[in-house]
Amino acid sequence: EHGIGDRLVWCHSIAHDQIWRYFNVMDVFVLPSEESLEFSTMTSKGWQEQFGHVLIEAMACQVPVIGSCSGEIPNVIGSGGWVFSNSHDLSQILRTMLADQSFRQKFGQVGYEHVQQYYTNAMLAKKQWEFYQTLVNG
Repeated sequence: EHGIGDRLVWCHSIAHDQIWRYFNVMDVFVLPSEESLEFSTMTSKGWQEQFGHVLIEAMACQVPVIGSCSGEIPNVIGSGGWVFSNSHDLSQILRTMLADQSFRQKFGQVGYEHVQQYYTNAMLAKKQWEFYQTLVNG
């Protein structure tokens, strides 16, 4: 409908130990949601996406990410990528990403830095330690 179908590859299920192979050949990663009827005929009323670890994996591989506005997806992406709420917005973001390699590289780097700041094992351990300290110290 939006004229970009010939530039998309839909991957529905990939073994976890093979995901990095796919990320390393992507121009951009899109995580839609079952929440929107536009993206799934199997939509559950009230569906909200969960954490979306796959977004972190893509950003860690310096792949720019685009995610739906459902549930935790926007929180995981933060300033590290783009969030869309409808197919028109998604189409516009994809057109920009696919047309400009330097733009993709910039947002690949932005996402990577976002992961380094919030999602490395060291950062997660530090946050968990700080949380436990608040429990102990009241």
